[in-house]
Amino acid sequence: MTKLLKGTITRTIFKPDKNPKNISDIRESLERFAFKKIDPMDIRDESTGWVDAIMSFDSKNYSSLMHDRFMIFALRTDKFSFSASQIRPHLEEAEHVFKIENNLDYIAAQQRKEIKEQVIKKLKMNSIPKVTITEVAWDMESNLVHLFSQSSQVVVRFTDIFEKTFEVNLETIELYDSMKQIKGTGRIEPVFGKIWSVQ
Repeated sequence: MTKLLKGTITRTIFKPDKNPKNISDIRESLERFAFKKIDPMDIRDESTGWVDAIMSFDSKNYSSLMHDRFMIFALRTDKFSFSASQIRPHLEEAEHVFKIENNLDYIAAQQRKEIKEQVIKKLKMNSIPKVTITEVAWDMESNLVHLFSQSSQVVVRFTDIFEKTFEVNLETIELYDSMKQIKGTGRIEPVFGKIWSVQ
C-alpha cells in the first residue's frame, strides 16, 4: 500500500512548451541548478535546488532519474526561520553584553543590525533548517510534468526554477486532489511506490 493508492497525494500538472532533447541534457540541466546545502555562516537563510527523488541527499548522480517513460527527480528547499520571540532574548543579551564591554548607554542602528546578524548566525549554527522535498515526474511521451504538491508557495518556487533549469515556459494544466481521479494511475504508482511506501 502507498500514499498514492490511499489517495493522500495531491499534484499539479504542467505542460512545457518544448521537450528536452535527451537524458544527458536533462542531467546537465539538473546539475546546473542542483541543491546546495546552506552554510550556517552564509548570509542566505534559504537554498532551493534539485535532488534525487529517492535519495534526497544526492544532488550529483540522480541515480533514480529514469523510470520507464518518466524522468523522476525532486525539488528540495532548506530554510532557516526564526520568529521574533525566538530571536529576542538572544538579541537583548548580546546587546547588553556589548554595552557593558564598550561602556555604552546607546547602540547605533548599524551596530544593532550587525549584532542581530551575529545572533542569527549563532542560532543557525545550533539548529537545523526546515526541509521541504517535493517529487516531480516528467512524462517523456505526453510531455506533461507532474508536481506532487498543490501548495502555492511550492508551485511558484517550482515554476521559477524549472523554467530556468530547462529554459522552457510552463502552462498549468490541472490540479488533482487524488490520484484516483485520473486514468493511468497504475503507470505512475510503481515509480513512486518506493518513495511513498508505508507500513
